[in-house]
Amino acid sequence: MMDHRFIPSCLDAVEDIEDYQPGGYHPISVGDTFDDGRFRILHKLGFGGSSTVWLARDQREEGEGQSRIVALKAMRADILSSQDPSEIPELVISQKLRESLPPAESVNFQTVDHHFFVQGPNGSHLFLIFPLAGPSILAMSDSPGRTAGSRRLRADLARKVAKQAAMLMYHMHSAGIVHGDLTTSNILFRLSPHVIEWSDAEVYAHLGDPETENVRTSNGEPPSPHAPAMLVAAIENSKLSDATLLQENVVVGDFGQSYIVASRPPSYEPGTVLNYQPPEARFEGRVGLEADIWSLGCAIFEIRAGFPLFESFLGSDVDILRQTVETLGRLPDPWWAAFEQRTLWFEEDGQPKSEQDQESAGVFLKAYKSSIRAKLLEIGENDDPPSEDEDEGPMIEKPGVRLDQEEVGLLEDLLEKMLKYIPEERICIQDVIRHPWFT
Repeated sequence: MMDHRFIPSCLDAVEDIEDYQPGGYHPISVGDTFDDGRFRILHKLGFGGSSTVWLARDQREEGEGQSRIVALKAMRADILSSQDPSEIPELVISQKLRESLPPAESVNFQTVDHHFFVQGPNGSHLFLIFPLAGPSILAMSDSPGRTAGSRRLRADLARKVAKQAAMLMYHMHSAGIVHGDLTTSNILFRLSPHVIEWSDAEVYAHLGDPETENVRTSNGEPPSPHAPAMLVAAIENSKLSDATLLQENVVVGDFGQSYIVASRPPSYEPGTVLNYQPPEARFEGRVGLEADIWSLGCAIFEIRAGFPLFESFLGSDVDILRQTVETLGRLPDPWWAAFEQRTLWFEEDGQPKSEQDQESAGVFLKAYKSSIRAKLLEIGENDDPPSEDEDEGPMIEKPGVRLDQEEVGLLEDLLEKMLKYIPEERICIQDVIRHPWFT
């Protein structure tokens, strides 16, 4: 059993304090400056397994203009085996997109504006500076305490941003780039231009003061230099989801899993979240342009529905496979045989076993026959209304609004073509963007 150096935090949205160790996160506090004082930390945007992400001010004045606020991503020290920029996907892809696309198109990707390395107590960390974007589509759909999908984008807006996401994949594929990790967490709303120019006072007036907690060690001694003196909670999602701060347009970001088709890294491994991972990645470790089509199909469903096509609440690839077979039918050979737990839920033809047989097998969640069409028809069926004092704003669909039969038919057709099991049978991105569902 691992010894815990720190007393666990009481804050909701914070990284694991135990990851502040050699090879882990770089300790950062509000007010810290980096890159010779150019970037000053204002607040915390979030964190992931590989980084912490901060709201920072770029203090380099350009002309007489107001200094802007940016997103600063501080990578763990163990993420990079090299400090050669040509081996860092975020930098390689950012450069390739800017070289390959006209400025009017490349600005629709959240590419790296600036990077530098910071040597700290836990090692050497890559710091990436991005233009600040708004909440992800995943965050916009967040509705704690309500049925999943109760908070989803307005129908016409969902179709608009789904088309924009598809067009951005078209530009990436045309430039010979595989995204490799397209999900609704990487499709972000644009901020209104005035937000980028907020003063510090305006930042805190709109987003609140940083919520902090002193770091406490298990043995009562002061924290070592490996950890910060205080943990900082991420900005509340609702503060960033205010429609008055957002444009009804999206950008695509997060190129940590991206690569150029002509020069795929030899050690590349798929890193997409399980419920967006296509079967060839799951069973063979294969990714390519076709894998992006599968992921985009999953994203388009979630953009329209407000809930994922395949639910990942158990976090198990076996459970995702169960849902996939429920919805899309039997996997092709040899993947079907490699799905060893299939016999708990399914007959050999891919049909769900009887409830009695599944109960006898002792399964926790039973399999039931479903389809893309059935899931589209569920949208709006079980919506929970927001609380009486909550105004969800003009970007969100009113509870209980269903898809009409024409849209169900069109979206079913598009998704079935994008979610073919065999990668070569999926439609290409050129056919996706021409599909009549978008018009």
